[in-house]
Amino acid sequence: MDRIVDEIVLFGLGLPLLLLAPAAPAAVAAPLLALIATGVLELLDRGEGGAQRQASASAASPVRAARFIRVARPAIAAAYLIAALAAPALAAFVPLLAYAAVAQNLGPLRFLWPAALLGAVVSGSGALAAAALLLGALACLAARRTTKVQTERASLRQWRDAVQEDRLALAERTRDLAERQDLEVSCAVLAERARIAREIHDNVGHLLTRSVLQMEALAVTHEDDPALAKELAAVGATLHEALGTVRASVHDLHDEAFDPQTTLAELSGEFPGIAGTLAFEAESLPRPVALAVVAIVREALANARTHGRATSVAVSLLEFPGFYQLAIEDNGRAANLVGEGGLGLASMEERATALGGTFSFGPLPPPRAGSRVFATFPKTQEVRP
Repeated sequence: MDRIVDEIVLFGLGLPLLLLAPAAPAAVAAPLLALIATGVLELLDRGEGGAQRQASASAASPVRAARFIRVARPAIAAAYLIAALAAPALAAFVPLLAYAAVAQNLGPLRFLWPAALLGAVVSGSGALAAAALLLGALACLAARRTTKVQTERASLRQWRDAVQEDRLALAERTRDLAERQDLEVSCAVLAERARIAREIHDNVGHLLTRSVLQMEALAVTHEDDPALAKELAAVGATLHEALGTVRASVHDLHDEAFDPQTTLAELSGEFPGIAGTLAFEAESLPRPVALAVVAIVREALANARTHGRATSVAVSLLEFPGFYQLAIEDNGRAANLVGEGGLGLASMEERATALGGTFSFGPLPPPRAGSRVFATFPKTQEVRP
């Protein structure tokens, strides 16, 4: 756009110079010829850039087009400058062609354009030649300035794009690190809850159980003393209540320590040689469904590794308005597992159907190689005996 503005200004400044040219038919045609020559040069310059980009794909026609344009541009500019030698009126717009020669880097024409003013000098239009020479020099300076500005703008755009790409890459890396940190914190919290539940069950629970047994033994040995037996029964009831509270707390901690998403994310680590990916999009997963999903995924990974010789597995658990969908795809050999007859497949199917769901197993559709386990679980399960 900057070049077009400069060329419009130079064209407008060239019109008054026509008053210094001798009266001739060329004075009427000079503005039109200058506009045509400049417009064609601009179109060819833009076309050469597009042809060069297409030529990078090693296509024959874009290469030939780029070569033709590379020759045609200086030829058109040179034709106008030569015509100015014969028709002095054309010299009024030589600065416009000088601008194009410098802006488009048309080789020797960047320096030879003043020679086109010799026709005006010979015809006695020295004032026209002098004014055109001065305006041409200013046009060359303007062309260099505009070219430099355009180059700096292009460099700035490239730098901005590179910064934007780096920023997006950094944001993605930060997001990945945050997700990994959240996963590690979640795993640590769940592991600590499981450890506390284990400690309470193994230590406090056993001590309370032993105390209850001892209290019951004392109650038996002092049956002949009703007052003491009553007191022992009260203490025994308190111990039973405490033991029940401890067991309930242990179960609560154990339930809280079970997170299906974390468990599924850690399952691939149990099978060396398998690279696993997980897509978990379920917010409210009931515990029976979560246990069945974990069991099916564990069995599917074992089958894929042992029978199918798989090296990668993709697990996805999606929640829909009426059901949960589990899909496990691997790159192993499904025929091997089908041929085994499969207790593992039967076990997975039983876990799904026990919750009112469906189960299927089979090879992936061509051209993909591998097998797929697919199961659904309705949100209103009726567990069958």
